[in-house]
Amino acid sequence: MKTSFNIPISHEHQVYLSENQEFDRVLLLLHGYQLNGQFMFKRYADSFGQRVKVIAPNAPFLAPIKKADGWEARYSWYFYDSDKMSFIINYEPAAKWLASLMEQVNPLGKPLTIIGYSQGGFIAPKVAELATNVEKVIGINSIFRSERFTIKPEAQYIQINGSLDDIVPSKQAKTEFDKLIGKGASGQFIELEEGHPLNRNLIKRSLETLGALA
Repeated sequence: MKTSFNIPISHEHQVYLSENQEFDRVLLLLHGYQLNGQFMFKRYADSFGQRVKVIAPNAPFLAPIKKADGWEARYSWYFYDSDKMSFIINYEPAAKWLASLMEQVNPLGKPLTIIGYSQGGFIAPKVAELATNVEKVIGINSIFRSERFTIKPEAQYIQINGSLDDIVPSKQAKTEFDKLIGKGASGQFIELEEGHPLNRNLIKRSLETLGALA
């Protein structure tokens, strides 16, 4: 007989964040598969002043990469078997942890914006479902699969996808985004002539969607 049990595993976890103790808004950055929080923090943190708390955690699951001199720690938010079209570990464990992290770092519940790149963008709406006072959910080269999260009516959903992306097809992302809007979400789909890597143009466009936050 094979069955499943939930096993809570607690361990120290690296989170990159700005040093400001007083702030008006929070920006949560979610990296892609086999990346880390520093990857996102380096690309966004300098764009914000003291009124914005920038938080970029490592995802909770190790997904190391092989290098010439050994292995380097990288991380994953979930694991999906594309051949079997099923999750090995779904969005929920990481999303619950991120919602708990927001409570710790932002105990006063200041307005929260989430930017997720690639795999981080897939999970971003699930985090928004579980977190409080979410203003915007921004996915870059990802897909918002509306059947996997509950829409927050007060939040704005924004997707930025590259038409040349050979990993996350922009047409598929647009189809799913239209479903999301059809279910009552508000937001915007933006397509740029870019590939999958998180380059300056994609970052610049995501910053432009933040309005007064940036």
